[in-house]
Amino acid sequence: MNKNQIIAVSFCALLCIGLYLFTDIKKPKEEIAPVAHEHEAAPVDMLNIEAYLTQVHKEITDSAIRQRASKLFLADSFVALSELYYKIDKPIAVAYTLIKQSETEKTATAYLRAGDYCSMLIETAPDEKVHNYLNAQIVQSYEQAAALDTANEKIKLRLAGAYLENSPEPMKGVSMLMAIIDRDSSDIDALVMLGRFGLVSGQFDKAIARLEKVLYLRPQNSEALLLMAEAYNSKGDKNKAIEYLERCKKTVTNPELKKEIENHIQSIKKPNG
Repeated sequence: MNKNQIIAVSFCALLCIGLYLFTDIKKPKEEIAPVAHEHEAAPVDMLNIEAYLTQVHKEITDSAIRQRASKLFLADSFVALSELYYKIDKPIAVAYTLIKQSETEKTATAYLRAGDYCSMLIETAPDEKVHNYLNAQIVQSYEQAAALDTANEKIKLRLAGAYLENSPEPMKGVSMLMAIIDRDSSDIDALVMLGRFGLVSGQFDKAIARLEKVLYLRPQNSEALLLMAEAYNSKGDKNKAIEYLERCKKTVTNPELKKEIENHIQSIKKPNG
């Protein structure tokens, strides 16, 4: 298991957050072609959501379902349309409807649903265009939610994470996390995020310092143990990396994850590991 894989495993635990709904731009309806989101000047490598949804509707083989989808779309019935897309297993289409619904509701809760759903999807994005589309929606959704509920620390954490992971301005996220830690130096989520950012940005000593505090407060934190192992492995300290992986292995109950960790330990032990 390489560096990106171990980060993905640890980050996976953080991604089970939530679900559902997002925007409403009125324009004359033409056949089934869905309304584009706000990105009129979308970059070439971003998913064309309008074309994607048109194709989704064309591929619905059941004529009754296809007609219902068209009717719901024309009526801006995004909640019902979301349920329909979910039943036919079209998650990107579900994301679109949640985005549209949140823009209709204009509530922090609705924007959070959209951002959380897109955050969940991005881990399995099939290509770069979809990844970039979801990236943009995650940041925008959390920005809207944070603007509507300025006192909610959980939203601030999500937005900070979005800046770190899903925007070209990661230092915005770092600044937000530092502000959270200034208010509460023992905020585990903020410390872990900073630790993970330090790792992926190559600042291994900073990552270790953040993660050491997490483990002082929560010795059994599996994500911090995994990240700490990878930080030491990246620094070339195999013994320390193995030590933290062994500790992590004791904290997890999932047999597959235990096996992944053991495989990683064995790979580190190899001469070229």
